Amino acid sequence: MSSPPPKLAHRNALRVAGQLVLRMRWDLLLMAALCGLALLVEQLAGANRMSLIDDSGLSMLGIAVSIFVAFRNTQAINRWWEARILWGSITNSSRHWRDTLQTLLGGESRLRPQQQQLVGLQVLQCWLLNFELRGFWRPDARARVSDLCRGLGLPDGVSVRTTMTLRADLIGRLYQQGAVNDWGRDALLRGMEQFTNAMGALQRIRNTPLPPTYDVFIRLICWLYGYTLFGTFSSRGSAFTGLLLFLGFVSAERIGAYVEGPFDQDGSSFCVPMDVVCRTISADLLDPHHPLAELPISNDPSLWS
Repeated sequence: MSSPPPKLAHRNALRVAGQLVLRMRWDLLLMAALCGLALLVEQLAGANRMSLIDDSGLSMLGIAVSIFVAFRNTQAINRWWEARILWGSITNSSRHWRDTLQTLLGGESRLRPQQQQLVGLQVLQCWLLNFELRGFWRPDARARVSDLCRGLGLPDGVSVRTTMTLRADLIGRLYQQGAVNDWGRDALLRGMEQFTNAMGALQRIRNTPLPPTYDVFIRLICWLYGYTLFGTFSSRGSAFTGLLLFLGFVSAERIGAYVEGPFDQDGSSFCVPMDVVCRTISADLLDPHHPLAELPISNDPSLWS
């Protein structure tokens, strides 16, 4: 009987909140300083304190901020979800690659080494793409990927492009040797094309974030509105409420910024679970007991790496 899908445990909600606080530590310090300064100015100015924006202006600014933040977060979630769909496509294409090779080459023992090498190259490409997108090597995964490279007769510093070229050469040799016919070669090339298309789309997401000017504008307008909102509520004796609203708008903007980059290095809940996906591919294509398939990774969505 299969196990149920993982769920976020209530006890780990604090861990997710802690990840957010850790990332926002400088924002929180600046917010505390600004709020403290506002309270100090309010005490010194007393009844002569001037409001930055009147109530009507504050309402209009609030509507504008809500629209911009909602649009920003929607785009960020779309980017994250597209990245996850693409990794799902890579998983499916990897399984299809395994089945296609088994159909074409599985009946002949003399072709078993080429079949194993082509399957191993697919797994290797997935891990190399993972490392490329994230921009760093997870030490334990890196050691196991190095072992896979040596088993395939490749150097440790091999790139995704090199492995793809090698895979194309192997398909060409199988065709020249008569091991696969025209239909078989086309089927294998289509399998490569599926991986290539998904890889290109993932690289596009990584290399093309939202324009920096748009990011700066939304952040500034959120801080302006939040600080003004705090000042307004503070002047009415509700400083704590103003602080919570200030924190809410700034946090909403920051969460959108963090989710916008689905390949972050810290492996937090803001990124796509690429290690989990690659481990699944390793188990499906190689062996459930292969070192890469037994990489210690939590199934809790708050602990994706």
